[in-house]
Amino acid sequence: MARLPISLLAAVALLGLGSTSASAEVFVWIDERGVTHITDDPLGVPAHARTAEQGFRDLWSSPIGDEPVSGSSLDASEARIQRLIRGAVDDLRRGETARASASLGAVLRDSPGEPVAHWYLALLDRQRGRYESARAHLEAFLAAAGDDLEPWRQSARRRLAALDDEARLVDPSGDRATGPWQGLSNAHFNVHYDPELGQASPNYAQTVLRYLEEARSTVSTHLGAVPDESMGVVFYGKAAYLEAHRHRFSFQTVGFFDGRIHVVSAAHPAGELRALLFHEYSHAVYREQTGGDRPYWLNEGLAEISERESLRRKGLTRSERRALRDVIDTGKWIPLRRLAPSFSGFDDEGARAAYLESAAAALWISERTDRAQRARLLGMLGTGIDADQAFLVILEVDTDGVDRAVREAILAEFPPEAATEAPHREAAKLRAATQ
Repeated sequence: MARLPISLLAAVALLGLGSTSASAEVFVWIDERGVTHITDDPLGVPAHARTAEQGFRDLWSSPIGDEPVSGSSLDASEARIQRLIRGAVDDLRRGETARASASLGAVLRDSPGEPVAHWYLALLDRQRGRYESARAHLEAFLAAAGDDLEPWRQSARRRLAALDDEARLVDPSGDRATGPWQGLSNAHFNVHYDPELGQASPNYAQTVLRYLEEARSTVSTHLGAVPDESMGVVFYGKAAYLEAHRHRFSFQTVGFFDGRIHVVSAAHPAGELRALLFHEYSHAVYREQTGGDRPYWLNEGLAEISERESLRRKGLTRSERRALRDVIDTGKWIPLRRLAPSFSGFDDEGARAAYLESAAAALWISERTDRAQRARLLGMLGTGIDADQAFLVILEVDTDGVDRAVREAILAEFPPEAATEAPHREAAKLRAATQ
């Protein structure tokens, strides 16, 4: 069985180990003798390790490694497996989860007991709500991982136990905790949460308040404003959210803003909830500054940018941009003017296109403006100035001009021959990686 060095896993397991504390940052590093160290005391961390690990704080529940893997003493099969896992890690950094899953699946077809592939796939499945599959991968990891991976074996055991809580929260027919909803406040937020969440995670409120403060800092820097008053935030288990709000939308949602932020939460909050809070907090700031949600595509696009910033991702992934090219080619591009009033009436496929288009348009605007200009744009919308007039002042184009520029950028990146050949090239690359 091909085995990745422990140094790779040391760099990727921070979030899993960090779940033992609501606020402490956990540091993991390898000393010159190859010994793994784990601590939540920053004073006990060497300066070089503290600097190297800083970029891994608050990752989106994906164990993303950062160290090269040497294949000098490996045979061809082992080297291939390490190459696939390294490629999957790179794809995860870019948000290309489908490609990462395909590569990790190829690893397991060749080496079913490879623990690192099971580890990554377990966490990806957990994020997607595929709890039974996540459980199977964690159990396979525990069966295959040796004593040298004991810190991650402990994390896997904790994650297995946590899956029971997650599965209970999404089961509409299951017994859920009853009683009054819990609350906690600080200077900026009033938090209320499903009693089921507090039962699963005793430090729940402190964790989500920390996420909210981070969202406030980042979004205010990006949009140039913060709310004048304390904001209400309500957290639900998934089944409770659907029971309360399924009737509001024609497509699946995990959160919305109506004067308070409402979001679906995992029983054990982690980076994916943090990203969702960045998204919904951006909506809250937008509404306060503009007095409403329109143009809806700008509101949603700016929220998408904020969410991506929380994940330390810039722009759309190549796969997402390629999907937009497909939307154009199939005649399913939705004009931004159609998206200005709302996203209502779309099925899941239409909603995905609307979100991608909005993110692409908001990114186009952000790349051509600074913080002060974006704040001015929102302020103009808040005074009742027509969106086209505000765009003309700030961007020198109206809504149709933004729409046209975004489509032209997508078409330029994927010209007709490239658009036709791209899927074949992607498939060829994946085949080459698996050989």
